[in-house]
Amino acid sequence: FTSEDKYIAALRKQIEEIKKLKEEEELKINAEIPDWYQNMPEGSETIMYARGSAISADLDNSEQRAIENALIKLSTQMQNRINNKTNIVIKEAGVDADLTLKTEMQRISNIVVKKATITGYKVYKTKMAPVADGKYRTFILIEFPVSLAYKSYLNDLEKNTTVKTGLDKLKNTDTFKELEQYVSKFTGA
Repeated sequence: FTSEDKYIAALRKQIEEIKKLKEEEELKINAEIPDWYQNMPEGSETIMYARGSAISADLDNSEQRAIENALIKLSTQMQNRINNKTNIVIKEAGVDADLTLKTEMQRISNIVVKKATITGYKVYKTKMAPVADGKYRTFILIEFPVSLAYKSYLNDLEKNTTVKTGLDKLKNTDTFKELEQYVSKFTGA
């Protein structure tokens, strides 16, 4: 360098480049997918887990969207599980041919899933991190006690006038009794 000013300018440029690289590296580290997100806890007949993530320029919006994404996944899982249980109960009760009863039970399961995913879940784990361009990424893992949905489902079946006609047959199935046991363990009754 011919002058001290050029030398200082070159050093400043190097320092700025190093700072920029370090910031990018920190953002990458912060945005890494958490282990608990990749390896979710295993659910059971009574507990379900679902995950979601989202990126937004607003941290709160990032969190809200991540929860919404997790709830969509939870809803799908729960719908599949309750529909499966419903189909098994219908077959065990021998009422497969009763289309009115089957349709009503499926309608009730849809309503229960919608109600259950709005309430009853809890955020099990969360990680928020800044990412590039001033945005934030949120990882969410939610937990839901499936027995809460089972309880609502069984209550709605018992209150429904269409289902009441075949309720005794349904209650005599192993799967219906199993659902009642899950609810009993959940409520302590």
